Amino acid sequence: MKKIFLLSLLASVTLFASAQTSSSITYLGKKVLKNATENPEKNIIKIQRKSLNKPGNFIISFNNYDTAYKRTVMVDDANRQGIKNFEEINKPLTISNKELKKLLTGRNKIVIYYSKIPSDPSKAAIVRMRPIHICTVIVI
Repeated sequence: MKKIFLLSLLASVTLFASAQTSSSITYLGKKVLKNATENPEKNIIKIQRKSLNKPGNFIISFNNYDTAYKRTVMVDDANRQGIKNFEEINKPLTISNKELKKLLTGRNKIVIYYSKIPSDPSKAAIVRMRPIHICTVIVI
């Protein structure tokens, strides 16, 4: 009984911690999303295709970087097909404009998610993870 209680408590704490994570996004030196939480309808970034040729970066910053968790950032196309994963993010993720252009080649939209699992393998085995929406990038 204690094990079940402990497992459910751990799962609840993990879900609560994940729900509290917010992110900020900077593109070409301008903050385009600030303290954004999961909201697929609201967290949409529109960029012009010609801006992809400029030098600069797309930077995703999270409000905390807890070393007790492994964070993965995933980039999918509009059909939820994986394009690229960035593993073990423990500092702001910087995607160069050149790489962003490559991710958007042949696409008008990409969706960026993240997931977190505990670093401890025994805890990671019992936690159910789900992708959490960061933003949708649309090329206009």
